[in-house]
Amino acid sequence: MEKYTKGAIFNNRYRIEGLYKVENDYNIYKAEDLRFPGNFWLVHQVLLINNSRNFINNIFSVLNNLSKIVYDKIGKISDYFIDKDHLIVITEYLNGSLLKEVIYSSNFSSSTVKAIKLGLQLLEIVKYFYDKDLIRFIDLSPENIIIERNGVIKILSFSINKLMDLINEDGINPNYFVGTFGYIPPEFLDDKISMINQSSFIYIICAIMYEFITKVPPYLREDPFIFPPAISQNSLISIELSRVLEKNLSYSSHNRYRTFKEFEKKLHEILYKETTDIEPQKLPIFSLLKNKLFLGISIFFFIQILIIIWLVIYYIMIM
Repeated sequence: MEKYTKGAIFNNRYRIEGLYKVENDYNIYKAEDLRFPGNFWLVHQVLLINNSRNFINNIFSVLNNLSKIVYDKIGKISDYFIDKDHLIVITEYLNGSLLKEVIYSSNFSSSTVKAIKLGLQLLEIVKYFYDKDLIRFIDLSPENIIIERNGVIKILSFSINKLMDLINEDGINPNYFVGTFGYIPPEFLDDKISMINQSSFIYIICAIMYEFITKVPPYLREDPFIFPPAISQNSLISIELSRVLEKNLSYSSHNRYRTFKEFEKKLHEILYKETTDIEPQKLPIFSLLKNKLFLGISIFFFIQILIIIWLVIYYIMIM
């Protein structure tokens, strides 16, 4: 696919600064806003597979609806148009690093607490779009997740490149959910809409947490639907978290947690245990201090009693 060069300008406003991300038939560029110098956007370039009027109208209709979503955990859609045989979508530029880059950076080390905090933030995002029936437009994978410097998790944007699979000349395919192979559950591939429920998205979150912990991408596993126990890949995480991941990465959805609430509760339980385990180590010190204080008070009163007894005896003797 033809790539835009640095300096190319769209709509007399967006000047290409360079490539941000590259996939098959899909490029993302970082662009400066010429109306507001110093502000940046992401320019998504997608090869159109269908140029029919109905298809383009349906694409624009969906983009129009998605552009109305104002949620601080996803890059907002600002503009969209056709350039030759490409769909161009402008989205908010999010400061931070792609989760994929963070996981595989040389100085990164995961932990139970870090993994759970990641999972809880992803769950918050999933719940938001699931409740609004927009979850089919979100492709959750480490390549689409941004981590800001303060640890806040955000989604790069809606799955612009996969709209071509989700939309046809009749509108939105109701039986299709976007996703990345290796992170999506088996039921996504079966075209059985009745089998997709909250447990399906718990699976996706756990698949991301699994890679976050193990640094093992899907393509390095013998079977993308088989996940060896996470603790066997990283002995520093808790056995309890490893079991939760193993349960929710089950091939059959019947073996996973059924609801977001159940999953969230379990993560909070493990997080609480992990962050309060150090407290018992302080108890012996406090206990020792309390014992010393009690001993000191006891000795003081014992001495007072001895003095009183001595005074009484002395008084009796001089009488």
